[in-house]
Amino acid sequence: MKIGIYNEPSRGGIGGSEISVALLAESVARAHDVEIVHHKKSFTAETLFLICGVDLGGVSFRYVEPEDYSFGTSWNPLRRYQNSRSWQAHLSKPYDLFVSFTHNFPPFCHAPRGVLTVLFPFNEAPHKGSGNASGSPPGLLKRAYHNREWRKRLDTYQCKLANSEFTREWTRRRWDVECDVIYPPVDTDFEIEEKANAILSVGRFTGEGHSKKQVEMLQVFGELKPELHGWDYFCVGGVDDSASGQQYFAEATKAAEVSGAQVKANLERAALRRLYQRSKTFWHAAGLNEDDNNPELFEHFGVATAEAMAAGCVPVVVNKGGQPEIVQHGVNGFLWNTLEELKHYTTLVARDEELRTRLSTAARLSAQRFSVANFLAQYSKALGLE
Repeated sequence: MKIGIYNEPSRGGIGGSEISVALLAESVARAHDVEIVHHKKSFTAETLFLICGVDLGGVSFRYVEPEDYSFGTSWNPLRRYQNSRSWQAHLSKPYDLFVSFTHNFPPFCHAPRGVLTVLFPFNEAPHKGSGNASGSPPGLLKRAYHNREWRKRLDTYQCKLANSEFTREWTRRRWDVECDVIYPPVDTDFEIEEKANAILSVGRFTGEGHSKKQVEMLQVFGELKPELHGWDYFCVGGVDDSASGQQYFAEATKAAEVSGAQVKANLERAALRRLYQRSKTFWHAAGLNEDDNNPELFEHFGVATAEAMAAGCVPVVVNKGGQPEIVQHGVNGFLWNTLEELKHYTTLVARDEELRTRLSTAARLSAQRFSVANFLAQYSKALGLE
């Protein structure tokens, strides 16, 4: 078959979505003609090989300029519907199977079979938006049209998936769509090494939108230094060329100088793996000080947390988003709700080696359910390629 795998995100660097697409493409390309459709010029076979070691020599790439969602402009319902159906039809038409990884409204699928993977629904479906809330006859008609169009649009995808239970719940709320869950692929192949007195966090340095809250964690480490004498904190993440990203990285670097931590940007995969294997504790804080009105600012799953656990790091992570699906409090790590709790659980793990060893072993074992092999087996079944 000719299969198109579409990566919808157009901003930011190479993250969980791109790695999922790359691993899936590498696997499926062994038996089929695969093309990755994307909006990021940094999304190349060479980049993906350096980041996650995939061989995409048998996969083709099609770059497409990103395009804002179009509701159509005609007041004629039939013409408006036709406009909606034709919007971005070129993305899926060339393929026998079209697999879409998206945050935003998916285009109609024009391939014979479509599979939709929701990374997280950033916006409410058109019929649920505030512009359709009016109880007047025109408002009711507008809502009815958008509701019908939305149903028709989603019906062109025979299989609908979400990357976590957290995403599944918000897709139900915002899009009125039921999904099955397939967790993203996680590198779970780590050696057991002697651990150092080190804390690690991993996440993009971004000053807009989905912040990983590195500055706040660096400040906490500075406050813990008297109690964690001899400990290091490695704050690691990607930095892009955007002004906001550069500015936030500068803020993090300044906070690290004050706290005595080390900030590392754009590490090669081998160096990051060494830090995973050597660190005792893993921190994650995305969603800190955010409320349920902005769930997109939480961690939708948490690949870095699961990777750290596979390497034997004890996770001490915020109790929000997809993190509670990965971490069982007191069993394979700790979940916190306040920065004071982050400090408490971190010092608890640092002072009690027997507790740390028990949690570390449990973390390694529980992370195996997110392996690349499990991801590929589940997707193969969902795509009907078994």
